[in-house]
Amino acid sequence: LCAAAPMRAASAGVLLSILDGEAVLRSGAQSQVAAEGLRLPEGTLVETSAGTHLLRLEWPDGSMLDLGPDTRIMLQPGAVGRSGQPAPAYYLLRGWAKQVAAKGQLHRGGVSPQVDVLPGNGVLVLHASAAQTWVFAETGDARLLERAGAGARVALQSGHAYLRQGSARGEVAARAHPEQLKRVPKGFRDSIGPQAAHFKGQPEPKPVALPAPGYAALQDWLTAEPLLRREFPKRFAPLLKEPGFRAAVDAKLPLHPEWEPVLRPPSPKPMAKPPAQALAKPPAQPSEYKP
Repeated sequence: LCAAAPMRAASAGVLLSILDGEAVLRSGAQSQVAAEGLRLPEGTLVETSAGTHLLRLEWPDGSMLDLGPDTRIMLQPGAVGRSGQPAPAYYLLRGWAKQVAAKGQLHRGGVSPQVDVLPGNGVLVLHASAAQTWVFAETGDARLLERAGAGARVALQSGHAYLRQGSARGEVAARAHPEQLKRVPKGFRDSIGPQAAHFKGQPEPKPVALPAPGYAALQDWLTAEPLLRREFPKRFAPLLKEPGFRAAVDAKLPLHPEWEPVLRPPSPKPMAKPPAQALAKPPAQPSEYKP
């Protein structure tokens, strides 16, 4: 576990096309340094640093997702997928995301703890934190579904902004407040077109593996909503070999009780004894051959 093996990504995965700053990628229990030209499989955790200016992901259909500083997302989280539809493009645990639909197509939307962004067109900016969620329909219309109790459907027209604080119902404004717009990452204001064509036919960069993550590095994910974290015990089980990680999971078990069967597997049931007659030696059979 001192140096995890490089992750394997499918050739048709999501392309990391722009990286201005530093970021970490986690696939399974493995971690590596983010780099332009890598293709990321679904379920990958992408974590930007506080100094990251811009990280861009591009899908084969031409849609794009820009990430700002101090952002945590999971790519294509199947656990929170919509019934009978493709999985959302991302789950935004916290931070900044700018989703751009390909021309003439709908993007796949995304999910955050408080808001479900349904498939739509145009450009949408989403910021999520523990206290609030802010959505800005930069261009095109957007449809939202409030989660965590409210359950209301919200329609945003181009230029509208949405703000939800805690579990209360969100509010829609015809214009984004100037102070909110000032907080939008500067990298989101640059008009940079798709970059995927520059990587066509090019080999992927050699992955740079990182040490296995400790509990603190994964805590925000391990304590996320139950629907999202239910696969984590299987995914991160190899990390239990490190005593510090195991001790931290055990100490904070009430925050993620799904780890209980992994930490303390149930004892195997004793085998039932066969009936006494089954143990008796069967009578010898007469031979068909005569001496």
